[in-house]
Amino acid sequence: MDTNGMMEELATAPAWLSNDRIMEQWEHIPDRLRRRWRKLTNEDVRRASGSAEYLAERLQHRYGVDRREAFLQVYEFESEL
Repeated sequence: MDTNGMMEELATAPAWLSNDRIMEQWEHIPDRLRRRWRKLTNEDVRRASGSAEYLAERLQHRYGVDRREAFLQVYEFESEL
């Protein structure tokens, strides 16, 4: 899927964004999240508990990015796991 196709699907939590990978590795991820997105608070990370959608919402709030950009950033992070 090209970037334009991904962007069109981002109105809601995209099907290609799998919570499973984030949830499976959750106990190892919090430090990586805080290194990548320094504006996330410990509370943001704790409450995410493996939810890619919640993480994207926090990125929107902390960084002022739109929903599409937030999901793309979470997808990129997930693909590096």
